[in-house]
Amino acid sequence: MDLYKILVRYYSQKDYHESIEGFIVADSDEAVYDYVDRKQYGYYSDMNEDSGGTFKERMIKVGGEYFDEDYDPHDLYYGATAYGWEKVSEFDLEKGIMILKELDILMNEEDWGDLG
Repeated sequence: MDLYKILVRYYSQKDYHESIEGFIVADSDEAVYDYVDRKQYGYYSDMNEDSGGTFKERMIKVGGEYFDEDYDPHDLYYGATAYGWEKVSEFDLEKGIMILKELDILMNEEDWGDLG
């Protein structure tokens, strides 16, 4: 298991915001993708295929739209949100999990059922 940081970038016509949404303990980038997919897209993103493979494969490779150089937010009248993740390195996992739980900002698989 590894600790991942979930990042979010919000775009609109008159606003731009970046933040850390939270942290998640997961066993792979694919597990983190599944969390973000359920939160942002509602399970339909893997249906989108492009010349570089499926959307899911590309997002797992780059770490989400947040890090995707080809991501082009559009229809900014209502705003657009890009999620991404990165593994937190050089970190005492047990101590970190304890602190993040105490701060109530750690998301885990038990919480994923509440997404939709």
